[in-house]
Amino acid sequence: MKLIKQFTIIFSIYSIADIFSKTLKLPIPGNVIGMILLFILLMLGIVKENHIDEASDILIANMSMLFIPGTLAIMDEYKYVKDEIIPFVIICVFMIVVIMAATGLSAQIFEKLLSKLRKHK
Repeated sequence: MKLIKQFTIIFSIYSIADIFSKTLKLPIPGNVIGMILLFILLMLGIVKENHIDEASDILIANMSMLFIPGTLAIMDEYKYVKDEIIPFVIICVFMIVVIMAATGLSAQIFEKLLSKLRKHK
């Protein structure tokens, strides 16, 4: 029952953000807005870490399964990208490096901010 509650919280936040994004026709995807909203709710203490920890662990552990639909969609559209496959692969590899660097730098920045906040308490 606890997992159902945790998944309900996570998917409710995502759904609200997705509806918000589509209603206002924002150029930012709903899932990005959802992550920002979840981050804000966690920082404000409205949603506690223990409210979503087990469901989050399950989603992270099974993250590779979440990439299968996107990979299959790319394979299905191969006929449209086959003439440009080399630039496509170069862009994908470049973006992987950019995303890894941005994620690492963001994690370091947030870790420093959190350690400063903890020192001030």
